[in-house]
Amino acid sequence: MLRQAVQARDDDWVGAEIELLHNVPSLLNEPNLARHRYFWFSERERYIEWVSAPGRDEPRSRMRTYYEPIWRDMEPVLLDLLDRTKGTTVDPQ
Repeated sequence: MLRQAVQARDDDWVGAEIELLHNVPSLLNEPNLARHRYFWFSERERYIEWVSAPGRDEPRSRMRTYYEPIWRDMEPVLLDLLDRTKGTTVDPQ
């Protein structure tokens, strides 16, 4: 997606992709659920709001093709995990 944004020479789209993706590598094998919660409910939501604005047809189409299927698969797993750990202390490390 980032490559497509660069090829389209759309600086706003490039910025939105960077904001969405910059923490993803550090979330792999990350035990701190607060970080996953922040990504899901803050960073991802901001991206969805950005891409949903009028005039962003190409980024919105790409999001639906590339990100939405992944997010659909992730959502029940993440929400179940967050629900099961509600009220527990999560190691910030």
